[in-house]
Amino acid sequence: MFCDILNYLSAILNQLKIEQDILQVISMAFLTILTPLAIAIFGDRKEFEILDRNVILGHVVQAKSFLFYLGLVFLPLLFWNISPGGIRFVEFIFWAIGIYFMLKILISSYHWMKGNKFSLRFDYLKNLKNVKDMEESWRSVWQTEKINPQNERQFFDIFSSTIEQLLRNHEQNLNITSKLLSDFDAFINNRSIIFLVVLNEVFPKILKWHFEIWEKEYKYLTKKDKLDERSSYSEISSTLDSLLQKIEKRVLQEGQSFSFFEIFKKHVEEHKEKFIESEDKTKKYYYIESLFSIFYRVFFNAIENSSERYDIWEHYFPKEWKITKNNIINEKNIISRISLYEFLNWARERIWQAKEDFDRNLDDVSRNLFPEVEPVLWARILIFVFSSYGENRLKSVIERPWNFGFGGRIRIYSGYPEDNKEELRRKMSKMIHSAEKTETNNTFELAYLLFSSQFSKDNLEKYINNLKELKYKKESKEENKRLQLLDIFEGMLKYKNSV
Repeated sequence: MFCDILNYLSAILNQLKIEQDILQVISMAFLTILTPLAIAIFGDRKEFEILDRNVILGHVVQAKSFLFYLGLVFLPLLFWNISPGGIRFVEFIFWAIGIYFMLKILISSYHWMKGNKFSLRFDYLKNLKNVKDMEESWRSVWQTEKINPQNERQFFDIFSSTIEQLLRNHEQNLNITSKLLSDFDAFINNRSIIFLVVLNEVFPKILKWHFEIWEKEYKYLTKKDKLDERSSYSEISSTLDSLLQKIEKRVLQEGQSFSFFEIFKKHVEEHKEKFIESEDKTKKYYYIESLFSIFYRVFFNAIENSSERYDIWEHYFPKEWKITKNNIINEKNIISRISLYEFLNWARERIWQAKEDFDRNLDDVSRNLFPEVEPVLWARILIFVFSSYGENRLKSVIERPWNFGFGGRIRIYSGYPEDNKEELRRKMSKMIHSAEKTETNNTFELAYLLFSSQFSKDNLEKYINNLKELKYKKESKEENKRLQLLDIFEGMLKYKNSV
């Protein structure tokens, strides 16, 4: 029965007069058309070069199956003339299937050249499983500059989903996760600042990963049998630290500080209460301390040159993060105490290494991070506290460079009638004097709170006596410094005795 069917189908082929030469011509025609198309789609390209190569090989020309399709087209023709009629029909079917797939490749190639390449790129990345192709393809994406904002956003949506999936099966995927994030970090400057912080997707996601990876890394710290996992998490954590710093630095250089601080503050509020209780029942806020260490490492050194410096200090930088007496003594305000710790460590180094040049960064941060103190007095106190010294401490402080704190706060008053200039001057003078007195008292109180042992009553009296014994040329720079310190310590002693 089966042989009869094959003989019948063979008779149909004979009636249609389908010969080997005709099939070979058709096959060669398809191959001839595909050759220049392949050259065109694999031609010289720079943007998305590796990604497009993978998309073309995987989706367009279907490279893994292409040789099989060629076999379907040409192998049956090798045996065409020696095959019996029934088998010849089977060979024809295989040939037709091969031609069908070649036609699909031809159509796909046309659509790739003329259609929307991004939809194919997105589909490829969504379904990508091969680790090597994943690493190469995503590196190709982030290497590309000036991507259309909508497409850039879509790329990151797929990228973030990929990272999330990898992290869910973390132990098997830590290596590729680290590589993908490292490449994103390496080419972060190819992305616009709008993309990074204004779209409200990228920066929050990076902060989310930052906490999750830190949490995993901390979990493995005490597990000696998990050294490889701990090392991998540490590597990813370092990459995310780098991402945060690079984004922050660009925000301070290029703008968009409002969005940055809005997102960053929200993240801080969500995690500031998370602590680990030590053996002595002390609460250790390790994550938030680590986060602000990264934040201030950039902020202190870059804020002075930011075009949005005034708005940052006055409006975007939260007031509860600044350092005042009330913030410091508030047990719930851990951020202010962290700010103080980070500032003192940073300022100590700059004061130790002081040269004659004016340190604008130190002056700006000191003036704005401590909003209630008198800037000049506070700078002198910090210089005294953190200066290295020999046998005579006061002499060492006086004779070393003072590199910040050379001007008070700018005050603007309005609302008084211009026709009575004398009354205006009198009222302004009174207000300025009152403000300066308040700031001076705030400065002394904060100094007593933070450096109580150095500014005890006995020590202040000793400093004053030592300063009175020192002799310098009249109107010399050293004499001016001596008198400044003498005024400060006498004022501090007087205030201490009055409270």
